[in-house]
Amino acid sequence: MSTSAGEAVADTSNASSIVREEKVNKAKAVLGLEEGESSSISSDDQLLAKLGYRAELKREFSYFTVFGQSFGAMGVAPAIAESIVFSLGSGGTVGMVWTYLVGCLLLIPVAFSLGELGSSMPTSGGLYYWVAELTPKKYRAFMCWLAGYMNTLGYISIYASTIYAATLILGAAISIGHPEFVASKYHNYGIFAATIGLTFGMTCVSSAVLNKLNFCYIFVQLFMLLATIIALAAATPSEYKNTASFVFSDFQNTGFWTNNGWAFMLCFLTPVWVVSGFESSATIAEEASNAAKAVPFAMVSSLVTATITGWAVIITIAFCMGTDVVGIVTTPLGQPFAQIALNSLGVKGAIAILIFLWFSSICNCSILMVAASRETFAFARDHGLPGSFYLRVLSANKTPARAVGFVALISLAEGLLMLVNTIAINSIFNLAIMGLYFAYCMPLISRILFRNFNPGVWYMGDTLSYISACYSVAWMTFIFIILLFPTYPNPTPQEMNYAVAVLGFVLVFCVAYYFVPGFGGKTFFTGPVRTIDEVLDEDPAVSEAVGRAVAQDGGSIEKES
Repeated sequence: MSTSAGEAVADTSNASSIVREEKVNKAKAVLGLEEGESSSISSDDQLLAKLGYRAELKREFSYFTVFGQSFGAMGVAPAIAESIVFSLGSGGTVGMVWTYLVGCLLLIPVAFSLGELGSSMPTSGGLYYWVAELTPKKYRAFMCWLAGYMNTLGYISIYASTIYAATLILGAAISIGHPEFVASKYHNYGIFAATIGLTFGMTCVSSAVLNKLNFCYIFVQLFMLLATIIALAAATPSEYKNTASFVFSDFQNTGFWTNNGWAFMLCFLTPVWVVSGFESSATIAEEASNAAKAVPFAMVSSLVTATITGWAVIITIAFCMGTDVVGIVTTPLGQPFAQIALNSLGVKGAIAILIFLWFSSICNCSILMVAASRETFAFARDHGLPGSFYLRVLSANKTPARAVGFVALISLAEGLLMLVNTIAINSIFNLAIMGLYFAYCMPLISRILFRNFNPGVWYMGDTLSYISACYSVAWMTFIFIILLFPTYPNPTPQEMNYAVAVLGFVLVFCVAYYFVPGFGGKTFFTGPVRTIDEVLDEDPAVSEAVGRAVAQDGGSIEKES
């Protein structure tokens, strides 16, 4: 063979090798692999590709830190400190103790049902993506639109309301140290805005850093649970120690509703508030390894952990608070737990534990901001929000920093309600839970009605799964109804629960914005956008390479017609 002929053959071989290498590299890029990584496509990215998305976020979260997302989002110790006013102010210690345990236990089947959906469809879109997949094509776009707005609003509102609660905790600590200082609503809004700025900075970091932070947050929350229990149990003076009968059996109606049964039911607002966020592991599904198992495991295990540890804190508080329940609920400090801490630990001890609770709440808020921003990013990726083209862009470190900024701005706007009155801002508390429960119910109702569910690796079996889904819808509907009721049986305009009005406004806005002629959502929103198709359409060779790569793992990617 001549030299020139040999060179020609070598060139042809090299060219073929280069073309093949380019195809493989492009295929890896589509499925989230980077240059230099293993050529084996992960089962997570294979499943994500089947669901229609290319991998854009980095998978840095482990089982433990995915658990940390759900457990940290609840922030059990600070959440209890911030919300016992609901139960103490309705059913005293008995209502507080028993509704926390019962309320958490009755939510566990909900976690199992949502976990099944998270295992089957592990995407950051979570609830609204599940609705899209479980609803017939005729109704898909509108149902998905409604679920997306309610879920996004729910996460943003629960973040904003937790920031507000943290603001009150810090304000109570300042008031204990400086009794002459009376925080105005403008002071509170300033603290509120500064706290949002702080958590914004804590959230706009890479997934690798967030993974490490989540790891730390788990121990922060556990430390606060233990510190609260030990401090109150060890330091409370004997005159404030209560008997077992006072804690567990002597029911007191401490609210304004005369019916004791209904007063007891209103106590469920505390556990509902405390454990909200247990499902937030679904929002980081695209950043988690082995997401089909890690996401549902985190939902259930975090809720069980919060049930046990939270009940221990609740019982400790009930034993160490004295018998003047009404005086504690109406304390000038504005926070019943702050008064309990002051009575039990003195000025310095109360300030110390409130500051630690405030810090723990900040960690809690940071995790909630992660969840809210991922939900915002996912909905914007599917063109559901105004300015989606801007919000769906990732920063250089592959995090949705613009979505984080959007969450911060909306939260600042919601916080302006505190300048009106406490009733107005408290409506955000209820709206947050109602928005999430509304969104939780939608995929479960679609699953029950249309029977279009393909289970993942986390599955209870046909019969038990169906029963659990039906129960979950019934229980959340009951809680939804409770959240609509005011604290007073015959409320004045200043005493009204305006959550129903705010929710009504949101629903009207969503429906109107979807159906408005010319530029409404109906003209451009079709549900989840298959971002993987955008890449596959660019070059048939890429599509073929991806198909071969996925086929090696026994999967397939089918384009939607």
